Order: sequence, then structure tokens, then C-alpha cells
Amino acid sequence: MPLLIEELNEEAPPEEGFRFHLLPDARFASFGSEKVQPLLDKWGFGPDMAMCTFRVEQPVTPDTLQAMLNDFFKSREVIHALSQITPGLRVFSPDKVQVRWERMSTKAVSMTFLNKFEDCGAVGKAGHIRGRIEEDFEGVPIVNLIREVILCDESDLYDTFSEQDRKEFLFRIFSHLIFGGASNQWEDHVEEYFNVTKAVYKDLLSVRRTDTGDVEVVSHVASVRSLGHGGQLFPKESPLNFCYVIVDPIMRHVRVWYFGYRPLW
Repeated sequence: MPLLIEELNEEAPPEEGFRFHLLPDARFASFGSEKVQPLLDKWGFGPDMAMCTFRVEQPVTPDTLQAMLNDFFKSREVIHALSQITPGLRVFSPDKVQVRWERMSTKAVSMTFLNKFEDCGAVGKAGHIRGRIEEDFEGVPIVNLIREVILCDESDLYDTFSEQDRKEFLFRIFSHLIFGGASNQWEDHVEEYFNVTKAVYKDLLSVRRTDTGDVEVVSHVASVRSLGHGGQLFPKESPLNFCYVIVDPIMRHVRVWYFGYRPLW
């Protein structure tokens, strides 16, 4: 079971609370772009996916992330902005919001991390995604070996990625793109998934070079699971739902990447 965090008390939040402002002119190389958006639509995300950026006025540290998340989903400006672009997210009692979330790892900074799909035989040498007999797994169609690796914990292929690997944000991005939405027209080759994974990764995470020349991610990534008794995060329970809040502590930017699954019928 993943660790769901409810509160951290190591460092007190600002007395006045965190304040946020939408940055309406923020643009992305993935979501909404002329090149990538048609693929996101093809994969079934459509209007149920959202990506946006806010600015937080106070510094955010790993120890104040819980308090920031609570204030974020209580903020009138945030609630109003998200209600316009996320059909399933609703906050009806801000004073009762208590965010439950899981911290994502950002150690994987290279697409070679995903080579394990080829190593285990889910992807061929030329990038072809290997199919399989379709099976329903918790309402999700398992139509190829990549999906089996990601979701089917009883499969021999599941251990291709460790439990720690599965907490890597890079793994999560790729997985979400693979499964898509209800009207997903999936690809036969992995190249487009890799390209969009890289674009989303670059849009959401901020990196810098260390003194040794290595790439280091400075962003904090929270996978939000629930708003407690104060709101509804998704329109329907589904393993395909996701909501990430990504904080750049240097620029004080807060990015949201959201998808609320809605069945076709």
C-alpha cells in the first residue's frame, strides 16, 4: 500500500496561510500544443484532462507541503480556476478539506529508465508494442504487454519495475499516457508515447545542473488522492484517474496535471 500523507508537523506553515494566483498565460509544449494535443485527444483525454500553473506567494519546503496542499484546495481563486477546467473536481466545504497524497520520486531523469519495457519483451527492438489476448482488469482493458507490466500485479512481468520504480514520476506519466481515457485509440508503436512523456515531463518539472554536472530535479511532486470531507476529486472512481500538484520552490510555481475518467456510457 502506498504511503498516504495527511499531515507533517516538522515545520509550521506561514501564519497567514499560503496564497495563490493563477497564471493564465502559462503555456505548455505538451498540453494544448498544436503537435501534442491531437495525440492526447486521440488517446481519449479530451476535455477531461487539464494542465495549469499558479504562483504561490510564500516559500514552500518539503516540510510545509501538506499545509500548502490544504491551503491550495481551500483557496477561492484555485477553486474557481479548477472548476472551469476540471469537470469532476468540486470543493463544497473548504474548511473540511484535508488533502491525502503520496510523494512521487523524481530520481529518474532519463528516458532510458523506460528501456525495461523492451528488456522484458513488452516492446520489440523496433518499438512495436507486443499485443496479447484482451483481458479486463478492474474495468481496464489489458490489450498489450505494456499494460500488463504496468497494471497486472499477478503477472510474471509485473516485477520488471520495482515498487520504488513505480513511484517515479516518469513512470507515472508514461503509464497514464498508455492507458488514456475511455475513447482511447491506442498506438501500435511506442515512439509517440515516449515523445509525449518527455514533453509532459519537461513541462511539469524544473531541473538544474549540480556541481558535478548531473541533472537534478528541484520540483516536489504530490499525487493527490482525496480532498477529505471537503470535496470531490474525481467524477467517478477509476484506476485511470490522476491529479498531480507539482511545486517549483525556486520560481514558486504550482502546476496541476489532472484527469478525471468518464466512461462512454
